[in-house]
Amino acid sequence: MRDLPKAQRAVARAVELSHSTIPAAYLAVRMDLAGAIEHAKAETRTVRRPIGLAEIFVQAVAGLHERFPLFFATLEGDRIRLSRTADIGVTLDLGEGLYVPVLHDAGGRTTKELASALMRHRLAATTGDFRPSDLSGANFVVTLHTEGGVVMAIPFVFPGTACALAVTAPGQDGGADIGLAYDHRLINGREAALFMHALKAAVEGLS
Repeated sequence: MRDLPKAQRAVARAVELSHSTIPAAYLAVRMDLAGAIEHAKAETRTVRRPIGLAEIFVQAVAGLHERFPLFFATLEGDRIRLSRTADIGVTLDLGEGLYVPVLHDAGGRTTKELASALMRHRLAATTGDFRPSDLSGANFVVTLHTEGGVVMAIPFVFPGTACALAVTAPGQDGGADIGLAYDHRLINGREAALFMHALKAAVEGLS
């Protein structure tokens, strides 16, 4: 017998709360990521920071904040609290536990600023050395499943958020199934499909 690590205990509490309180639904859309990956390589050379699928999807999701406000909202009883900015959490698990640092006002940051912030968060994830503000305030979460040949992932909706976007690695043809788990109390299937097709257009438009 051994105790769960501290970080995993926090994950366990979040998962339990999510599954007991949030009626989640899920859909996935096939996206061609070949152009986005080439764009990321070019941006890496331009900003001299590593740009990958995390940065690509954070920026694309943040760009949809104004058009799809419910996807960044919080449900409080029968009332909806809208957010002023896209504050996007990104899952990081580098072997020392799962962390979800937050990129506050992601839509107001440049690509270089997003990449720099994520680079700092990745370094902090190796030691767990985060500030409390780094891990609080997300209103949307991007979950990364880009290693090990994962072709589909169904994330839980983090308490306090309405959506979690699962990003998987592209196959040899450049395609990937990108999935959205969403709070069905706030969002219905039609709206989820519209959001995902808008996201697909934004990501595939990068070339």
